[in-house]
Amino acid sequence: MRSFPLRLLAGAVGLLCSLSAAAQDRQALPAYSSLPLSGPAPLTTHTGTPTDWRLTNGMTFNGVSFDGVARIAFDNDGSLSDGSYICSGTLLSGGTHVLTAAHCADDFNIMRVDFGVYGGTSTLTRGVAAAAVHPGWTGALAYGADLAVLKLDAPVTTIQGFNLSQSNDTGKSMLIMGYGTTGRGASTTDPDWSDWGWGHWGMNEADVTVQAFDAAVWPGPYPYSGDEYLFDFDNGTQTHNTLGQIAALTGNGWTSSTGLGADEALVAGGDSGGGDFVWNGSEWLLSGVHSWGWQACGDLGLGCDYSDTAFSSYGDLSGSTALFSHLAWIDSVTAVPEPQTYAMMLLGLGVLGSLKRRRTR
Repeated sequence: MRSFPLRLLAGAVGLLCSLSAAAQDRQALPAYSSLPLSGPAPLTTHTGTPTDWRLTNGMTFNGVSFDGVARIAFDNDGSLSDGSYICSGTLLSGGTHVLTAAHCADDFNIMRVDFGVYGGTSTLTRGVAAAAVHPGWTGALAYGADLAVLKLDAPVTTIQGFNLSQSNDTGKSMLIMGYGTTGRGASTTDPDWSDWGWGHWGMNEADVTVQAFDAAVWPGPYPYSGDEYLFDFDNGTQTHNTLGQIAALTGNGWTSSTGLGADEALVAGGDSGGGDFVWNGSEWLLSGVHSWGWQACGDLGLGCDYSDTAFSSYGDLSGSTALFSHLAWIDSVTAVPEPQTYAMMLLGLGVLGSLKRRRTR
C-alpha cells in the first residue's frame, strides 16, 4: 500500500480547483455587450467536437426532456450587463425551486435563472426570491456541504422538474448536465469558446464516495456535512483510470472501470451546480450536484493526467455533492417555511458573502 502525505481534497484541492477553472469555479464571463446573452457551452467530452454534445431543442433521454437544466447568471455588483458569473442548476419537481452548488449562491445580489437555453435563446427565465445555503457550508470543498436551494420568484409550470434519488448511487452510470466551458479530454487548449451558448450532456460513473476515498487515502477524522461522489475522466485505457490506480495502491476499496467510451465526459468551469442523473427504469432522478474538479495525478505522483495545462483532461477527477446524504435538509427548505425560515433564506441574497472561500473571477 502506498501512503500519500497530504489530504489535498480538503486543503489544497480548493485552491487547485480555483486555479484549474474546473467545476469548483464559477465561470466568469466578459461583458454581455460583446457576447450573446447566454452561458458558455459546458462539458469537456471524450471524443468528437463540442457540437456533438449539445442539448438541442426537442432532445430527450429515454423520452425525457432536460429543459429543466438551468443556466444561472449572477453577480454581487447589482448588474448582469457588465459581465457576470455563470453556474448551472436543476429545476426540482413542483417547479418552485432550483438546486445548485453553495459556492454559486453564497455571494450575490442579482441572479437570473434561464431554462431550455439553445444557442443563446432561453425557453423561460425566472428571478430568485431567496436562497438557502447548506448550514454546513464554510467555503471548504470535499466535506459534502456544497449545496444550495434557490426559490424562484414565480413557479415554472411548463417545464418538467426532477425528483431526487433516495439511494447511494456509487457504481452507477450517470447522465451529467451543465452550462460550463467546452473542450476535449486530449486538447491542449482550454477553454474552447467556439460552441458558446449551449448546454451539453455527457456520462460518467460515480466510482467512490469522498468519505470512502478519504478512509483509504487520508484517514480522518474530518468534519463532513454529507457525502460526495468522485468521478475520473477515462479514455478507455488504464493509464488514465485515476481512481482505479488509486484503488490498487490503497487496498482496492472500490472498483473503477476504464470509462464509458464515446459517452464519457467530465465537468468543467461553469458546470458547478449542474446535475448528475440516474435512470431508475421509469424516470431520471437527480443524484448529485457538481462541486469541484481536480488535476490530481501530479499531486499524487501518478502518471495518469493527459495534460497539466488543459483542465478537465483525461485523468482528472471531479466531485459532486451526493444528495442521498441531504434529503432531510432539502425537504426542510422546499417545504412551505415558517416566516423566520424565510428570513434565514434571504441571507443568501448578499449577507453570506462574508464566508471565506477560494474562487476566481
